[in-house]
Amino acid sequence: MNYEKLFEPVRIGSMELKNRVIMGPLGTAMADENHWPTPRQVRYYEERAKGGVAMVMMEHTGVQEMGVRSATATGIWDPAGVPAWKALVDAIHKNGAKAGIQLGHQGSCTDYSRILGGECVAASNIRCYKIQEKTRFMTREEMEQFKKDYVKSVKLAIEAGFDTVMFHMTNGYFLASWLSGRTNKRTDEYGGTLENRLRFPLELVAAVREAVGPDYPLMARLATREVNGGRTIEETRVVARALQDAGIDAIDLNSGSWSEYDWEFPSYFQQEGFLLEDAEKIRASVHIPIISGGRITEPLMAEQALEEGRCDLISVTRGFLADPQWLIKTQTGRTQAIRRCVACTRCINDRESGGLVCTVNPFQGREDELAIHPAENKLRIGVIGAGPAGLQAAIVAAKRGHDVTVIEKELMPGGMVRQAGVPPLKWEILSLISALDYEAKEAGVKVLYGTEATAQSIRDMQFDKVILACGAKATIPPIPNDGSLPAYTAVSVLAGENWPGQRIAMVGGGWIGCETAEWLTKYHRDITIFEMLDHIAGDMYPAMREKMLRSLREADVRVECSVRIKEFRDGQVIFERDGKECAKGPFDTVVVAAGMRPDTTLAEALRAEGIEPVVIANAVKAGRIHEALKDAVETAIRL
Repeated sequence: MNYEKLFEPVRIGSMELKNRVIMGPLGTAMADENHWPTPRQVRYYEERAKGGVAMVMMEHTGVQEMGVRSATATGIWDPAGVPAWKALVDAIHKNGAKAGIQLGHQGSCTDYSRILGGECVAASNIRCYKIQEKTRFMTREEMEQFKKDYVKSVKLAIEAGFDTVMFHMTNGYFLASWLSGRTNKRTDEYGGTLENRLRFPLELVAAVREAVGPDYPLMARLATREVNGGRTIEETRVVARALQDAGIDAIDLNSGSWSEYDWEFPSYFQQEGFLLEDAEKIRASVHIPIISGGRITEPLMAEQALEEGRCDLISVTRGFLADPQWLIKTQTGRTQAIRRCVACTRCINDRESGGLVCTVNPFQGREDELAIHPAENKLRIGVIGAGPAGLQAAIVAAKRGHDVTVIEKELMPGGMVRQAGVPPLKWEILSLISALDYEAKEAGVKVLYGTEATAQSIRDMQFDKVILACGAKATIPPIPNDGSLPAYTAVSVLAGENWPGQRIAMVGGGWIGCETAEWLTKYHRDITIFEMLDHIAGDMYPAMREKMLRSLREADVRVECSVRIKEFRDGQVIFERDGKECAKGPFDTVVVAAGMRPDTTLAEALRAEGIEPVVIANAVKAGRIHEALKDAVETAIRL
């Protein structure tokens, strides 16, 4: 496919874009104590601009300090910060992309105002569903001051060189709170009817348009709908037309709020392209460009959406977090090499702990720290294991100039990621493995599949260095069992090596246990989950956990929490809770999702042969994919 529409120029007002793909906004939590961009943040955006996008849209940036998300969120209200902002804009421009900035205010969806000694303000005193801080309605005087501060921030953004400004009117934040009847409970001329709810946002747009003149491009980001009792798609069509008539040059669509978190930050429970039908309806109501995202990770889907006229531009956000080269790889016919976003939502949930983290991209946010340089001494390197850690280590080592061979006993790559991709809607995680396999071969790595690595065979190959990425093994705890209940690991069941009976005791209610249980309900299995903690799915991210719990409830999965299993006897699970012994059953099978242990067999055999292997730490500790990839990169860089 030649992707003609993706690379076709398009205009937003007076601004011409070289193609129809923009990088959408996503908070990075990388700002300094003044809420200005840091060098690390500049490098992050610079790397995305290098990827060939038409425009990089800066994350949600506050126009008042009381309205930012946290101490590491960006804000642009102080003229002293313009040089820092200009450095970011220059980094984007020098790589051929336009620079946009999304301006707004968190409204009720922040607790930072309390930290500063203030209060949340919004259209009315409705608390955020997640933050739940006390919120008061904004007074008329404060409304006028907000408009002045917003205009000031727009002027500072223009001074810094931004090519366009985007009004943040989505996700239940400040401006969105005025537009929605769910959060706007005012009884003056700014509340009640849709016409009144539109009034303040339109006044703000008018004030900015007057300040910047008729030619400067203005954009707005708008939720297509608020699922849990908020604005409907039909209301949004009216809002979009009103914004167009007020002087907005393009509308970028997303959806949801913290009340419908799985719409605002969709996980793999939301299908790819889930907003395109909404975008198509809104596009029919306006003549300005409509930008749509909504988990568009496949170039094929992006091209088709443009060809069919469902939207005018494609916004790829987390896709560029996962792979800054998403667009270049598409343009050069290397779509197989794209590391696609797997919609795990880790980026959103872990960002306040040191900045964005991406499951599939260990270089994200560490572009300089993990730069790949040629090795001084070229080595023959053997990598044992073609899981994500092994393949990533091989890629980096090969790019440094080493001669690399990967040895894998299975007939295809992936390790336990292959089992991780079995549960419903998780198939996208398998795309990481196919991309790593493609990239490894592209880098000149030799891969031997269906080959068992032994200490003797490794010695015979005479490698200078041996990297072990053998992974870990699922374990069954030493719980007494009279033999009445066969016990299998969840990993072996997902792999198809074992198959449980009709009535299943699932031991372990974490991420793996819940996903395996949900999958087995599709086979009409009767399942009870036993968990030591007082809750299940505690290690899942919020956007997924809510969906998982709902799915388990709908499938009538029973849950026993705060238990310590003592034994399996007469087809029953004997457990202790609150000091009392209990029994549950009868069951046909026990499926265990209660941990992994390192597989040190080969490492010990190699040491016995006098070969000291380099062990990728998280490959044997069964860490999450990001940690395994990160450790693999660091390992290969040190060789």
